[in-house]
Amino acid sequence: MFYSQDITIGYSFLMYLQNVYDVTVTTDLNVIKMLSDNSSVDLIIIDSDPNKEIELFCEALKEKNNRLPVIIFYVYKDKIKELDDNIRKYVNTIFYKPYDFNEVSKLVNTLTMS
Repeated sequence: MFYSQDITIGYSFLMYLQNVYDVTVTTDLNVIKMLSDNSSVDLIIIDSDPNKEIELFCEALKEKNNRLPVIIFYVYKDKIKELDDNIRKYVNTIFYKPYDFNEVSKLVNTLTMS
């Protein structure tokens, strides 16, 4: 599952991985909440600047299913250091933008194969 407020980024990611994975893209965080509760999700990728809502969402995911891998992408800024530190407790990996699709793809392969 891939969440981003920017649908263009979501579809770029979908096109990059669609030959290997069944990717669901959404701009609505509630869709990810609903689908992660009711289906067999192997991985969640979040493209969003850290904020309290994202932190609480990641925390809830980790509490519900400690095995579900979560990756987050965002632009690092000094003013969000505390949020960055907090979110690290609940996600497997953070990629700072700009990220390399090849690196992301390798990690996705690793996380979904384990």
